[in-house]
Amino acid sequence: MVSVGCGELDAPVQDDIAWMQAHTTHYLENTAWRRAELEASLWRAELPYARKRLAGYALADGGWDLLPELQSLSGLVFSEGASAQLGPLVEFSTTVPTTRQGWLELGEAVFWRMPMRRDNYLEWLVERPELVDAVGIARNDDGSLRGVVSFKDARGEQRVGATCGMCHGQDGVAGLASSSLDLGLGRALYNETHGRPGDVYAAWGAGRVDVTDDTEADPLAIPNLWGAKYQSYLNASAAVRVASPASLAVRFETQYIVGHGLEARPNRVLVWALAMYVLSLEPPAPTSSPAAQAAVGAAIFDAACATCHYPNAGYSGDLIDAGLLVGQSPAAYSPLRGTGMLKVPSLIGVGAGGPYFHDGRHATLQSLLQDNHPFGAPLSGADQDALEAFLNTL
Repeated sequence: MVSVGCGELDAPVQDDIAWMQAHTTHYLENTAWRRAELEASLWRAELPYARKRLAGYALADGGWDLLPELQSLSGLVFSEGASAQLGPLVEFSTTVPTTRQGWLELGEAVFWRMPMRRDNYLEWLVERPELVDAVGIARNDDGSLRGVVSFKDARGEQRVGATCGMCHGQDGVAGLASSSLDLGLGRALYNETHGRPGDVYAAWGAGRVDVTDDTEADPLAIPNLWGAKYQSYLNASAAVRVASPASLAVRFETQYIVGHGLEARPNRVLVWALAMYVLSLEPPAPTSSPAAQAAVGAAIFDAACATCHYPNAGYSGDLIDAGLLVGQSPAAYSPLRGTGMLKVPSLIGVGAGGPYFHDGRHATLQSLLQDNHPFGAPLSGADQDALEAFLNTL
């Protein structure tokens, strides 16, 4: 369902993990089934983003299915002293789990340890420990870099890549946006060192990344991943429609393929597990708010916000015409996957921290509410406080 304003959503939320367990054989063994899932998710088939995937994924003959499988190995990366140190490569199990818990445990390992993409600038950064800290790449308790791993590429060469946990693992919490991570600065430093301008990257700021791989500068705030099971669309510009839970797995699989330069594809057991894990993520315990104030805020939310952020859908929604949200249009009009629309995100865990809005314009909820959301009447100071108290309980 697509809307230029807002509407209502009444469909119940299914048990996505159970659905995926029931359809495991379809995803792993049935090419035509995966192709149908891809096509169902690409509602704007004319976009270059969609055309690329339609031309290569799950074809009856040839295409990306013929790529060599990315080795299910990764190792820790340490960056200290004069250079990077790479730990031994450890193998993932690719055996199909037989229980729900087994799938989620495997998905958690993939989230933190499997390289989703490789980048020359990242390999350059980890050799310079002082720059690792400057761009906000976090370190685990054992000193290893969070969300950064070593692996072997399709040629057998040892490389360094980023996992889901680098951008979505602030403080070691799976799903929490890494708001202190400044990959734009990392790219700028790499470019300047190699005699190329880096200003466009330096302007991103912490907590924002540009993953569109086009020629436009359209960095977006890194989103929290909680509430993924409620979303009707993926990507800020909603280039991918969630037709079923498999839409997320197909999105991840193609993301790995493109992230590795179309040279290898991931093992599908691991991708299926990752999608299950992301769909299972829940935020940390919400902030404690005064009950009476939060109750007032809940009533304000129902009156002012619930027509776009549906309470029975994880406080997510459908699509908004990007032209109605001044200043948030770059991603919506990306040459590769711009739809002219922006998705309404889930508010589950929204109190855990910003930045907020697709462009990250607000660092705090208080700032967002004081600026008045683009839709609805301005709220008084007391009503803003009450609404913030309620949002902190989600």
